Amino acid sequence: MKQVSFYYSTKLTFDDYVHDHSFALRIIPPETETQKITACNLNISPYVSTQQTKDAFGNNVTAGYLKGDHRFLDFEIKGTARTDCTKHRTDYMPCYLYPSEYTKPDGELKEFYGEIKSKCTGTVQDRAEYLCDTLSDVMEYQKGATDTATTAADAFGLKKGVCQDFSHILISLLRLDGIAARYIAGLAFCNGETHSWVEYWTGDHWEGIDPSNNCCVSDDYLVISQGRDFRDCAIDRGVMFGNHTRQLQLVRSVLT
Repeated sequence: MKQVSFYYSTKLTFDDYVHDHSFALRIIPPETETQKITACNLNISPYVSTQQTKDAFGNNVTAGYLKGDHRFLDFEIKGTARTDCTKHRTDYMPCYLYPSEYTKPDGELKEFYGEIKSKCTGTVQDRAEYLCDTLSDVMEYQKGATDTATTAADAFGLKKGVCQDFSHILISLLRLDGIAARYIAGLAFCNGETHSWVEYWTGDHWEGIDPSNNCCVSDDYLVISQGRDFRDCAIDRGVMFGNHTRQLQLVRSVLT
């Protein structure tokens, strides 16, 4: 068990005034068997009243609506938690066995899995770790090569990407091997940005693995949201009206 402090902030700046802005934030870490949230404060600017709900994947959702003109939306969380990776989560859902928008394999990914399938043996953990090791051998971590719209197939074709891409590809390979897997968004020792990793279903609980760092998840990881892929875990989503809705986003996060 480890006591951690966390901080995450996003500053959205629009290039012109917007209004009638509905938004949903998945930013408050969930209380689970593996993490106990001992304190968490959410600040949003401009001030707006919000509603707290949960989505189908168990994520905390903060929904709000800004009617008047504004050119920015800032939000931050800060708090403390106790993490314990010796505990196990058991919130299984059958949808984690099937391809999703970002993880659907193309011919190249299927061919790659076919080439390594004979060596992917043993327990579920053995197979997951083998797939993670193999992925680490063929993929290069490189910022700027992909973006948030990049799919597993696209990133694998490039053989480059960031944590989101590594996670999507590993999930795709695990599901091809018949192992249920889900995408996790959160904070980790990689301070400065949000991070993503993978959880795979052993048969009776979830285990975490970090493909971009090729390591098992430890108490230095804090879950913010989970889902089939990045689309289910996006920190902020919104719909707004205005002449221009392009935005500049500045993100900062720390886990200590």
